[in-house]
Amino acid sequence: MPDWPGRSLRDRAIRAYAEPLLVRTPGPVGRLPAVLLLGPRGSGKTTLLRRLEAWGRAAPLAHLDLAAMERDGKTLFDALADLAFQLQARKDDVPPLGFPSFTVLLLAAAAAVSSRDRPAAIAEMQTLLQGPDRQELSLETVQPLLDGAAAVSGGLLPGWVTQIVPVIRSTQRLQAKVRLRRRIAQASHDVGGPRAGADFLVSVNQLFHGYPEQQREAQRLLLEGFLADLRAAYETRAGHGRRTTHCLVLLDNADGELGEELMQLLLDARGGVPGRPGRTDPLLVLATARRTPETLVREERRLAAPPRYSDGWSAEGERFAPVPAGRLHVGRLRDLNRAEVEDHAKEVLSALPDGAVRPDAERSANASYWLGWVVYTATRGQPAATGAVLDALSRFPAGTPWDQRVQGWPALPSAAAGGGAEARERRHPTVADTVLDWLLADCPAGLRAVLPRAAAAVTQGQAEAATQLWRGVPPALVRQFEDDGRLVYHPVVRFLLLRQLEAVTGDGPGTWNGAHTALADAAGDDERTVAYHDLAADRLDAAVDHLHARFHLMPAERWCDDLALIQRAPARRLGGRPETARIRYMRLVGTPWGDEERQAITRLLVAGWITAHPRSAPYADGYEDPLGDPYAELYAYIADEFRTLRRLTRAETDRDVFKARAEQYERKPW
Repeated sequence: MPDWPGRSLRDRAIRAYAEPLLVRTPGPVGRLPAVLLLGPRGSGKTTLLRRLEAWGRAAPLAHLDLAAMERDGKTLFDALADLAFQLQARKDDVPPLGFPSFTVLLLAAAAAVSSRDRPAAIAEMQTLLQGPDRQELSLETVQPLLDGAAAVSGGLLPGWVTQIVPVIRSTQRLQAKVRLRRRIAQASHDVGGPRAGADFLVSVNQLFHGYPEQQREAQRLLLEGFLADLRAAYETRAGHGRRTTHCLVLLDNADGELGEELMQLLLDARGGVPGRPGRTDPLLVLATARRTPETLVREERRLAAPPRYSDGWSAEGERFAPVPAGRLHVGRLRDLNRAEVEDHAKEVLSALPDGAVRPDAERSANASYWLGWVVYTATRGQPAATGAVLDALSRFPAGTPWDQRVQGWPALPSAAAGGGAEARERRHPTVADTVLDWLLADCPAGLRAVLPRAAAAVTQGQAEAATQLWRGVPPALVRQFEDDGRLVYHPVVRFLLLRQLEAVTGDGPGTWNGAHTALADAAGDDERTVAYHDLAADRLDAAVDHLHARFHLMPAERWCDDLALIQRAPARRLGGRPETARIRYMRLVGTPWGDEERQAITRLLVAGWITAHPRSAPYADGYEDPLGDPYAELYAYIADEFRTLRRLTRAETDRDVFKARAEQYERKPW
């Protein structure tokens, strides 16, 4: 799908936040944040980091996909070595970074020395680390160490060991040989080692090969050495004047075990834990996660209440400042706003080939605004879904009218099948299949199978409370839904799940009518919710009766609120050729019966059930049919019926309410 995330206003705002932090002013190293960006699958996290990598490549930079490293069996030692390896890459106009203390500690950890006789181990360490002149560290010195480590491990070295040779080669090319004794002493000092020389390095070696708790201490020592080398590079006299940027560290998928270890180790090394003073370093860390990492949970326990991470965005979504949460700064990636979707829609229209059908002349001047509104209504700015829908709209044959494109994109064959098991079972996955497979890729297959019935509910809580909705579903899956069911209620996910629900044949709560009947029964005395599910199940008269009976019994503001909720009930789409909004409206309304009030309510409810509503309308964030009225043809009908109800209303305040509602539909929404 198109690579739009990363170029949006949202992602440019995150870059604008990071830009001044990456610039270094002369003087002591300041305190830089460790930023955690939270976002579900498909929210553009990976693409954002790729864009930040391209933007920040002039500075010392490291970019790790921690989930990929974990799948490959890599450890925290690999991650630390990869960070050092990437950060020491040569850059124009940037003094190279070296990691002398860190390198010595890595070599000491990998050495094959005696594990029982400490004096013998010290002698072996001295022999392994000292070359012929017993002064300098060189490739010839390193080789016996690597050979010994390989012999102990059966010929298979830890991945990070192989990173050391390029680092040392780089050091030698720069003719920056470091005296070994001085380097060992500095490494011991940097990490708070109690011993000097080979004795200290043997301690590191034994920790590395020890129990898990001892290995964690070895990891701490390695990171301390890594950070000490960075601080030294920035705080020397030459570093003060020549290093004008900090180091940018990008960590993708930091919510796995490896990411948790690395983030926790970094936070602890920076300080803030009892008994250890806080320290600074030149690392600007930007990490992403789908789930809330335990690292963040631990930081939240120190707070009076967990912050609202969505508060990191300005009201317009143009400025970003992550929210402090203990030693982390956290932000939640928002969906794209309508203006961003319109920008991407403009790109699609401008890229159409010569001779391709364009939105008709009446709307040609506002074509990008119209298409942006249509796509935003369908996806609500969910980045992956927005990219997939715009891509699908551009792949129709050049002569396809745009109303057919808008209504037909879910069934269009996918440009690339999704990676899930369900996608592989389908011979020809559609765009709807692929988007849903991607957004629900973390959902277990058992739970995935029961999500369509849950999508019939207005909220997760309503679905959980409807006992009959879960008839025949194992209790373990119901509990799993209680934990993970929130993902169903993003409008685009709910829309696509409802398309699956309407395709189910037979009886029971796993079908369209069965699910809505179970939810209506569970609503009990909540007559508004009952009317909502009556309308979804095509019981139009029952929903009209509910609104008609209350027309003069409650203030117009409250009555309009009921109407706004009920008309957002999902609509089942019939097979065959898609209907235009007007044809569908005329079919559903037929010849309305009853008094003038009831007839007006019938027409108003049906028109509002088919169309998508202005963002100023109540429940603007709720579900609505995104494909029923792509040209907002029914807006004029809705405005007329609100005026009719105003004329039939007695109270002055109520008349003002209906007048205001009519005015909302007097203009097209784009």
